Amino acid sequence: MRFFLGLCVLCVSSLSHAYQANCTTDDGRNFNISVSDKVLTVNSKYRHPYQGKTFKGWYEYANSKYTYKTGTFKGDTFPIEVINNRGQSASGQCRFR
Repeated sequence: MRFFLGLCVLCVSSLSHAYQANCTTDDGRNFNISVSDKVLTVNSKYRHPYQGKTFKGWYEYANSKYTYKTGTFKGDTFPIEVINNRGQSASGQCRFR
């Protein structure tokens, strides 16, 4: 019984941090993201490892060129912020696929 319960907790925690979404930002960008194994991937190409949680509770993923911050899930959508290495940022919305 304990083994089964532990296995269920492991599966649920894995699923809660793996998802795919379509995103649009206020600067006109449209892109797809997927999050799995603490890595956010943009358009199946650009990888951004997990950096931690912000003081607002958002999840932050970054590489040398971009930082992506994802907010709290609200139904099938959540907010996103994208910041480039020059400090320019764009905000938007993502919808789960």
